Amino acid sequence: METSLIEKYDRSRYNLLKWFTIGWAIWFGGFILKDLIQQPIILGIISIVGLFGWFLFLINLTRMNKLGKVIKSNEGLKNALADELSIHNRNKSFIIGFWAFVIVSSVCFGLSIFTNISAFIVCEITIYFGTLSALIASIIYNRG
Repeated sequence: METSLIEKYDRSRYNLLKWFTIGWAIWFGGFILKDLIQQPIILGIISIVGLFGWFLFLINLTRMNKLGKVIKSNEGLKNALADELSIHNRNKSFIIGFWAFVIVSSVCFGLSIFTNISAFIVCEITIYFGTLSALIASIIYNRG
């Protein structure tokens, strides 16, 4: 397998993951903010920015699925790009996301002693930070 092709697909995977994470952060962050803010003008701006983030997220999700199919169809690419290090990095990213999930849930539980917090908002915030931390960790581990 040609090294330049492997490097090209590895760089492409890294860039797609980076833009996928940015799209997720903008889209779901705006989704959470729309539940917290009540002013119509700010809600309109958040909705437009969130729609842009959703579009970015969706495009990169589609492109990542296509890249995954290309990698799985070529045995040489599959062996080079889905090796033990990639699996190990994915597991480390999952662990970081899990602990972020636990920590954010614990912080929200602690804050609920002092103030009334909607369970729906707590779920959204927990999912947002858990997923975002796993995606960011995946970017950091795949870079090196």
